[in-house]
Amino acid sequence: MAKGTVSKKMRANGMTWIYRFQTTRPSDGVRVENTRVIGLVKDIGSSAAVAWKEVGRLGLDNHLERQLGNKPTFRELAEHFREHELKKVSGVRVKAPETVETNELLLDRWILPRWGEKTASEIKPLEIESWFETLTSTPQLKNKKPLAWSSITKIKSAMAQVYKHAQRHELIPAAIDKDGKPTNPVLLARSEAGSGYEAAVVTPEQMMVILRELHTPDTRLERTLALLHAATALRPEEAFGLKWQDIDWQKGQINIRRGWSKGKETAGKNEGSMTQVAMHPALSQALKAWRRESLYHRDSDWVFASSKAKGKTPRSAGVAGQDYLRPAAVKAGVILARYRGRFGWHNLRHSLATFLAANEISLSIIQSMLRQAKPTTTAIYTHRVNAAQMAAQGKFLDAINVTSAVA
Repeated sequence: MAKGTVSKKMRANGMTWIYRFQTTRPSDGVRVENTRVIGLVKDIGSSAAVAWKEVGRLGLDNHLERQLGNKPTFRELAEHFREHELKKVSGVRVKAPETVETNELLLDRWILPRWGEKTASEIKPLEIESWFETLTSTPQLKNKKPLAWSSITKIKSAMAQVYKHAQRHELIPAAIDKDGKPTNPVLLARSEAGSGYEAAVVTPEQMMVILRELHTPDTRLERTLALLHAATALRPEEAFGLKWQDIDWQKGQINIRRGWSKGKETAGKNEGSMTQVAMHPALSQALKAWRRESLYHRDSDWVFASSKAKGKTPRSAGVAGQDYLRPAAVKAGVILARYRGRFGWHNLRHSLATFLAANEISLSIIQSMLRQAKPTTTAIYTHRVNAAQMAAQGKFLDAINVTSAVA
């Protein structure tokens, strides 16, 4: 078995030691390269010798291409999960790149440093629960602040997935609860239900004010963005990932083919979300009006291209939301000027769902518009309720006085 290599790479937190090694991909037998973060150079040292020592201490040189023992450590299970579940490229429930990145971060930063060397079957629910309480009550890492319970929810989910994966692959016995269902110590550990955060919802009257605030020659892009999000419930990464060629003007639909997040193109949230979204004539007119004004109007151009990047990339969702949508929402009375909580394009997704539910639009139509169901369910509704989706979207556009006469 190859030993692998260690090297230094500059990352957001500073110069970092990286461990590279190869494993055999189960799906096709191909040898593929894997990387693991060893730690910061300033914490470990600058010589390769100390980096290798840390590789051994962390157990990163256990590539798991051997049969696991009767009592595998949590790290061994986590690495098996990483290679056979997170990194798989085909089969059932392939993970989106952002999901893989998030889970690896949670494992490397929080879970493995605490539980990696413990025998997985000996980790007790009360131990995990006590750890959650420590993380939420004492300063953590550079921020010197306790974690929010919303972060604990993510950590708990990632840790539970490792156990479920190990049980499914029969690496450890599946514990059975009183209802006869497999469980694990993570699920038995109690935690608070998230952060108590509730998304601010924009009413149609408030949306009218937001659109009016953005109705200037210099903010046509931002106004169109706001209208698109509000009327379609697109996720921000989907809206910013649109190209003009994705819009089917004849059929009245927008084809979701990619996402754009954290400065790069992504494959989108999941397979079920990569479908068509209804485009009412009023929304179509607004998009056509923006295309006439945009410098980047070719089929291959981004719909919301960044002028700073000369059209090579889309606008930054965070900057556009912070600098334009948020101030307009303050003017509309959605949030206070001193409000420091989360508010952005995703709130408009919540808002449309709330409006539709309040106006007796069926749950099946709302789910299909938000594309939140399983891929098979979403596929059924995509064609069956397309006319109903159009009518539902038109009802919202009428409520905010946007008609097909938009110029």
